[in-house]
Amino acid sequence: MSAKLVLIDTSAWIEYLKKTSHPITKEIESALLLNVAATCQLVLAELIQGVRSEKETELISDLASVVKILNESDSTWQQAGFLANKLRKQGKTISLIDCYLAVLAKENKAVILTLDKHFAIIDELFK
Repeated sequence: MSAKLVLIDTSAWIEYLKKTSHPITKEIESALLLNVAATCQLVLAELIQGVRSEKETELISDLASVVKILNESDSTWQQAGFLANKLRKQGKTISLIDCYLAVLAKENKAVILTLDKHFAIIDELFK
């Protein structure tokens, strides 16, 4: 893994936090060791939404002190809307949240670590 900032998506964090054997957990470990792991408030909120115990809540709350929290610009949400609209006009329905994460990653010059296949479609527009 390169030393480029890595925005870790909810789907990837879930695999890591569950300590699964999925290869993405090793990528997260590497990003953490290289101090390039990042997330955002929206991803933390998604993770908190799914907690089942106080221990899980504490674990997710601790993430904010371990990784860089990416901040949005004044236009991140609008740009996400424009991206979602552009994709829709191409016949591709991608969630606004995924578009937001893609724009946030681009603004912060980060790569996205995810299991969500939608990001490959979005990446094509950024090339």
